[in-house]
Amino acid sequence: MKRESDQHAPWVDDELEHELDGALRGNRPSRTDEPRDPEPPADDDPDVAGWSPRKEDETE
Repeated sequence: MKRESDQHAPWVDDELEHELDGALRGNRPSRTDEPRDPEPPADDDPDVAGWSPRKEDETE
């Protein structure tokens, strides 16, 4: 395995990879405390426009 960093020992890299495996591959929230999971939007929630920065000269 090619190592990108020498900040940790190889066995620590393997341990970190194992710990993050579920979070990186999972198709579900990785939290064990269910109330902390974000709530999905309701069917009757209005659509919210995304935020975009405006230049100051465009506001007039």
